[in-house]
Amino acid sequence: MKTFATHHKMKIPFRIVLLFLLFLSSMTTSSGRQMIGGSGSIASDWVHAGKDGKLIYKSTARGDKIIDFSHAGYMGGGVALPDPPVVRTVKPSGSNDDTGLIQKAIDEAAALPLKNGFHGTVLLSPGRFTCAGPIYLHTSGVVLRGSGAVGTTIAMAGEKHCAIINSARVDRRASSREELTRRKEPLILQTTITDEYVPCGATMLTVADARGFAAGDTIVIERPTTPAWLKSIQMDDLKRDGRPQTFLQTARTGKSERRIKAVRGNVITIDVPLADSYDSELLDPPGTLVRKINISAPLSQVGIEKIHIQCPPLEVKYTDAPYSAIRVGGDDCWVRDVYCEETMNSTSISGDRVTMQQVVVKHTFPNLGASKPADFSIQGCQILIDRCKASGGNTYFVWTGSLRPGPNVVLNSSFSGHGSRLQPHQRWSTGLLFDNCRVPDGGIDFMNRGVAGSGHGWTMGWGVAWNCLAKTYVIQNPPGVYNWAIGCMGARQQTARLFDTGPILPEGEFESFGQNVSPQSLYLAQLEERLGHSALENIGYSSNSNDVLEDRALAKLPDLPYNEDPELGRDLAMYRPVDANSIRESTLRYGAEKALDGNPQTYWATEDGVSQARFEVDTEGPLVVTAAEICEAPGFEGRVLEYKIEGQIDGDWKLLSRGTTVGKRKVDRFSKETVWKVRFTILKSEKHPAISKFGLYSR
Repeated sequence: MKTFATHHKMKIPFRIVLLFLLFLSSMTTSSGRQMIGGSGSIASDWVHAGKDGKLIYKSTARGDKIIDFSHAGYMGGGVALPDPPVVRTVKPSGSNDDTGLIQKAIDEAAALPLKNGFHGTVLLSPGRFTCAGPIYLHTSGVVLRGSGAVGTTIAMAGEKHCAIINSARVDRRASSREELTRRKEPLILQTTITDEYVPCGATMLTVADARGFAAGDTIVIERPTTPAWLKSIQMDDLKRDGRPQTFLQTARTGKSERRIKAVRGNVITIDVPLADSYDSELLDPPGTLVRKINISAPLSQVGIEKIHIQCPPLEVKYTDAPYSAIRVGGDDCWVRDVYCEETMNSTSISGDRVTMQQVVVKHTFPNLGASKPADFSIQGCQILIDRCKASGGNTYFVWTGSLRPGPNVVLNSSFSGHGSRLQPHQRWSTGLLFDNCRVPDGGIDFMNRGVAGSGHGWTMGWGVAWNCLAKTYVIQNPPGVYNWAIGCMGARQQTARLFDTGPILPEGEFESFGQNVSPQSLYLAQLEERLGHSALENIGYSSNSNDVLEDRALAKLPDLPYNEDPELGRDLAMYRPVDANSIRESTLRYGAEKALDGNPQTYWATEDGVSQARFEVDTEGPLVVTAAEICEAPGFEGRVLEYKIEGQIDGDWKLLSRGTTVGKRKVDRFSKETVWKVRFTILKSEKHPAISKFGLYSR
């Protein structure tokens, strides 16, 4: 066969041919993934569009794959949030408590007839409403709407409470956990899965006996916690301070609620992919149950909109903070355009198919202490957190609770604050997607928290970070399970499980690290494929492109200033979270943070009559230390008569140094150790002691 050149007797210069070949090679990565013209991004191996535009998924050897996350959100995703008409309007009374006034209007609206599935909207007029107690949305089909997040303010006052609670009517003296509990009718029918292995992302199950199951039924798939599974993921050997820690008790099960689409023989097809795998070798006995249930009508179709929730800024531990913002316990509900100012543990979602859209949480001061709150707490399934923002230090911006299966999605959201993270928090949640999220001052972690808390262990399986930006990533693979970071930018970190010196745990699946992939948003691509482009428009997106997903207003915070000792180097204790067992007058003025702030004029002091006291510095990761510096506050020198310094290593405390007097300045050197916490204990003192500096060094 003749080439074009020989047929036309043309001679093409070699340099032109070379340039052409270089151009072709630049369009393909070393792994063969095609560059996306014009965008500078590449197609992901794990999920990418084929020639026909349909998404193609890469599977593991056992058939596991990244799940279809598009089912997350109100009504299962892609459905526009409703706009029911206003039926009651409330104006501020000017009194010291408007809670009853607002509640009366909500109760009146709830008593009205349903129209198109809604009783109607209660509108709060512009102005400031002082509320000394919670506002309850306890009936389906009621919306509480303000006149804009800068127009209507709920000023929180009174005793500790949550501003707005979406839950079925219960005894208002009940605890918040009881208020949010979903009530289900007794079991109707059950069977067991007979597949040897059901991969993550599956929608078909083979069961022992499908008689009595039919399309439209609601089922719960109960994944048991067995000793064999716990051993396989190395969660059977947790110890702290010499005592065993429990990851998951064998009596607990992971429950995934789904609806049946079809039954053929003993094969059941479900509506939403499973966000975990089911290995009969590890789960039998007792095996994975499939239970047919009836759900007593949960609260649904409740909205909270366009409100500013405000409380005064407080420099405290979150456990001492008086106010939280929103609790959502209903299904198919939403929260949008809400500004939460200074609330702690601000929002929590325990219902299913819920959207939080354009919710902002602002903290003026960082949370104090080693224990951290969560701005967005995911406790349900099919949750979409979309275009939300949070700012503040020493917090978890987003976390998941224990045994919370997905799909759950955090989309196009931005978070700013030193020492804060997007981090699933405890005990085996699955199927979480961070999609085009930005955390320039903090981390994104799918990790083994080991004995942190009370044995949190593996926090996430089958989690995905997609085209995200973060300062750091700790992405780890549990044995037999995958976590992914695809198209992300930042720095990778490898660690052992928390509080262990080693071994370093295997990293998760990093792909195209440092360069975005196509599609720009995985969630939007999956949603568009399943429901069409109108589904994107329904939730407020004109396209799936960086133009609508980039937050150009978010800037990285300036680095914190650190003290440098000419001999010892940088003070590694500065700004670390710290907890003390005694604080003078129980005020921040004398908190243990003052010993770590680099200011010689501030100090930690204990109550009168306390001769023994301690504080613990959380290093927030493995930290190599070789020396400690202690300074008593000016005018308080000589009060410390005996002390010790310990490091937490492999879950136990090891003595690093011990001494008598401290005085103006004391430096203790010791052998190199990798620690997760450092505890300073005053064993004996004269009057109440005061420490102006506690430093840690690695030189």
